[in-house]
Amino acid sequence: MTESVPGGDPLAAFTADLDEIRAKAAAAQEKLRSAVATVQAPDGAVSVTVGPSGVLQELRFGPRAYERPPQALSGLVMQLIGRAQQKVSAQVADAFGGMVGESSAARELLDEFLPAPDESTPPDKSDVFLPEQEAEDRPPHRPPSPPQQGPPRRRPRPAPAEDDDESNPW
Repeated sequence: MTESVPGGDPLAAFTADLDEIRAKAAAAQEKLRSAVATVQAPDGAVSVTVGPSGVLQELRFGPRAYERPPQALSGLVMQLIGRAQQKVSAQVADAFGGMVGESSAARELLDEFLPAPDESTPPDKSDVFLPEQEAEDRPPHRPPSPPQQGPPRRRPRPAPAEDDDESNPW
């Protein structure tokens, strides 16, 4: 911030400081509005986009997504959402960094609430589900059985107990 110079106009110095704060706030607002992260699976099966608050904005499935079993697909989606949230949280922290300073108490407080960055290397084949793994893990595909003919079967009603008349007033 601008410091007042002895003999200078304190009101002009205050106005300059205020203008600087307004400019930093406007820049931070713009960074927050545009903070978006998109992450895609290596094979293009899934793509997720997360907004500045960490909320999922878009989820896209490529043709390879339909080759995966539901559990593997949901796990991949959750993994990608987590990575996108980490990226967007870094953008949000950067937006506030210009206003509060990189080594301020406010920045430390902000960093406490952000998700820890994923320091692992990009996923290798053991972390990413690939269709050839599915073929090994899944039993062979069986076509659905044809629908049954006739009325649906019902479970037989249990036989009444013999002493039921003594305890049942109806």
